[in-house]
Amino acid sequence: MSTRRIRNWWWVDFRVNFTRYRLRSPENTQPGAKSYEAVLRRRLAAGEPLKPPPPTPPSPTFAEFSSQWFETYVRTNNKPSSQRSRSHVLRNHLVPFFGRTRLEAITTARVEEYKARKIRDGLSPKTVNDHLGILGKSLHDAREWGVPAAAPTLRWLRAPKPAFCFLGRDEAQRLLVAMRSTRWRTMVTVALHTGLRLGELFGLRWQDIDVDRANIAVRQSIVEGVTGSPKNYRERHIPLNHIVLNALAAMPRTHDLVFHRGDGRPLTCSTAENALRRACNRASLRPIGWHALRHTYASWLASGGIPVPAIQALLGHSTIEMTMRYAHLAPSSLRQAADVLEQFTSAPGPSPWAPGGQRASISMLSSPLAAAA
Repeated sequence: MSTRRIRNWWWVDFRVNFTRYRLRSPENTQPGAKSYEAVLRRRLAAGEPLKPPPPTPPSPTFAEFSSQWFETYVRTNNKPSSQRSRSHVLRNHLVPFFGRTRLEAITTARVEEYKARKIRDGLSPKTVNDHLGILGKSLHDAREWGVPAAAPTLRWLRAPKPAFCFLGRDEAQRLLVAMRSTRWRTMVTVALHTGLRLGELFGLRWQDIDVDRANIAVRQSIVEGVTGSPKNYRERHIPLNHIVLNALAAMPRTHDLVFHRGDGRPLTCSTAENALRRACNRASLRPIGWHALRHTYASWLASGGIPVPAIQALLGHSTIEMTMRYAHLAPSSLRQAADVLEQFTSAPGPSPWAPGGQRASISMLSSPLAAAA
């Protein structure tokens, strides 16, 4: 083998005329090492002396680079909520563990040690996978920026799909009755019948509602007081039914935002969560968050036989895998499959398990099901 990886760096190692040449590649990739080997062989063939590559400066520590990466990449490309979560993970988890390690020394074994440590600390597999995603992204960007960095193998932990709760029809009605103000009752109604996220409810404007076409255009979201685009940067349109239109018609149009504090300023998450929690207590319901209303919307659609791709478009999911967790609530197609088989086996005749069953089994081969097969 003329190229090999030694201590997380690529080297060239070959022999010419019984003389061994082993030099560190100036580029820490296998294609770069092979190109460097070709250059060395040409120099030897031309009788030129081999000059070792200039010394490569040591890579920065993870603490040094992660600070630069956060200020340069995360603050520029991520939403405020993502910035906050990534800052928390870096400050409280990744930097305390990898902070003094140089980027080129973050090996697969070191990553496995981190996973084992966090599992022992009681973190869930999904949370550890989120940490690995941030670590992998930062190392990937370091290599793209020309910073010497390792490329460890990130093996994701198997994590069960997160459970979600949703309301039944009676529970939803009790919740609406327990909402004591028109604003909160209307906001719950819109959430139940459109599946808007809480930030999208905060950012909903009257100009985004087309009453004539009975449609809502989801164009913005307000998270932590910052107005931005919806999640996944996708504008989507949601049809409205008469329940939502009637509820919105009762709302005063005093400001640009549909739901606000009363003076036009956006609502806060704590205010909305407290209002919902108090209503759940009055309705004798289990405590739920606003996202449970979004789950309720999707669950009702699935139970009503709406196709999963249509639910995905209405929810604004980036992948259909996220929407598939509601598929089990739509048993109609599975039930139809069972009913189709039943119509071929319910015809009068001897049971295949009764005496003479051999003849009954043979007669089944001439059924339409067998013919179709």
